Amino acid sequence: MQQSHQTSDARALYLRPLEPTDRAGLAALFARLSAESRRRRFLGPKPSLSARELTYLATVDHRAHEALVAVDSSDESIAGVARYAAHPDRPAAADAALVVADALQRQGIGTWLAARLIQRARENGFEVLTATTLWDNRPARTLLRRLGFRPRTSQGNLIDLELDL
Repeated sequence: MQQSHQTSDARALYLRPLEPTDRAGLAALFARLSAESRRRRFLGPKPSLSARELTYLATVDHRAHEALVAVDSSDESIAGVARYAAHPDRPAAADAALVVADALQRQGIGTWLAARLIQRARENGFEVLTATTLWDNRPARTLLRRLGFRPRTSQGNLIDLELDL
């Protein structure tokens, strides 16, 4: 799997596992997200992250809770994050989520991150990845469909998708 990525504006990114020391980088990425990107990622308005949420997002065991970051080589800022967390009631399944900084969207970063996350889920023994997104989040639905996710259920403005690993 490709470990580096070059954007259309020649920005070089590299992929690595999230570390606990990335807490400030995650907060900085969140601060750079538009209200719409936050709504899409958190499935509703999200003006801020609490200290507790930030701790959860920065603390992963790289097995049941994995997070991979795309890092901008020029300034070491986090450009995007892909993560999964095991379902508490479905041990062989994990729920995936993804976000890319607004300024870097539509440059293949989300696809690159998601493909590597799928690979990590397989390596860690998961059989299914799930994802929930908003019906009006066409870019996410398109990305998930291209990666092989299939719609499973829908309720209100949300759609649940699954990928058999």
